[in-house]
Amino acid sequence: MEIPIKEMLLNNISFAYNEAMEMIIAMGMIACEEQMEAIAEDYKITLDPQASAYHAQARASLSPHAYRELLFFFGYNFLHKAMDNAFYYYICKHRAPLSAESWIDLLAEEPAERAVAEMVCGVYYDKFDELLDGNDWEAVKGDLNKLSQLVAKVQPHTEVAGAQAPLLECLAYPEETKGRYLQLLRVFYKDAFSHWKEPLRQTSEAAVNHYRKLFLANPERFIREINKNEPTLYEFPTTFHISFMAQVNNHFLQAYTEDGPVGWVLFGIHNERIYGPVAEREKTELFLKTFSDKRRLDFLLLLRSRPHYGQEIAAALGITPAAVNYHANFLFFLDLIELKRQDHRLYYHLHTGRLRELLALTAKVMLEEQEEYL
Repeated sequence: MEIPIKEMLLNNISFAYNEAMEMIIAMGMIACEEQMEAIAEDYKITLDPQASAYHAQARASLSPHAYRELLFFFGYNFLHKAMDNAFYYYICKHRAPLSAESWIDLLAEEPAERAVAEMVCGVYYDKFDELLDGNDWEAVKGDLNKLSQLVAKVQPHTEVAGAQAPLLECLAYPEETKGRYLQLLRVFYKDAFSHWKEPLRQTSEAAVNHYRKLFLANPERFIREINKNEPTLYEFPTTFHISFMAQVNNHFLQAYTEDGPVGWVLFGIHNERIYGPVAEREKTELFLKTFSDKRRLDFLLLLRSRPHYGQEIAAALGITPAAVNYHANFLFFLDLIELKRQDHRLYYHLHTGRLRELLALTAKVMLEEQEEYL
């Protein structure tokens, strides 16, 4: 007997603050700060002043060497997990939230070769079949020499092309790599994160309670309208980590444990504000911005013919799945698209009615403003 959607969501979804996850998010955002500022400008988001203060404090407190190491492991593309995929994976595979210090201790027990293999997964997750070239992942992931040969032959996507050479270095020197990232994590925790961890926890835990109440009031509506996802995606235990540092984020991560798959959603503290109602003028500005970007316009035109799933869109537009998610989130802001599950895949559907509404709203705003000016 099929479990009703509401019951499945209530059984599988929980909300929590994961300190280890928040520290890794902070490291990625600081390493990719210029990119995050560009995204905020694109989405018309103003970064919280306190978050900006944390970024400035971290940059000031880290030595030049520590900052170079931060860029080595995190400084590629915040939306496309690359070398830092290993850190996210080893947090996500633990069902319960972890403190930053306890997680670093657990990571120290993980074999260096396994962590470096997870870095390969991160850099090449959207070119995995090309990378493996017919080899079985389970057979090659323990053979770093073989992985090095495969990595050397395949260029990563442009977004993370700069990670190829550092990845080859890590594959050649796994134990040294482990020493480097453990040292970086401990230094970042001591010199930067430890100074903010209590205010971060308090702010995020208050948001956890808020979003939990919204979810419990109407689980399916929360997933569709605020999480902007298909409810049937959550067929296994998934925790929403409410992140202050991420501000606005909606990123789904999955890991596999002995008990089966587990999921984590990196959920920005201000998601409700962004995905909720905005002023007509702001809607118009965002709508016009949609058409100013050729890739987003092509995205919409592609869906005009029929629904597409993510890999189809990436192949058709010549972009990565991470870029598909980025542009989809922009379109989600305006409710121009939605996700629906079909044949074990999630398909993007175009809201043609919503498109007509926004076209009419844009005409109304622009014509009324012109009349007032005249």
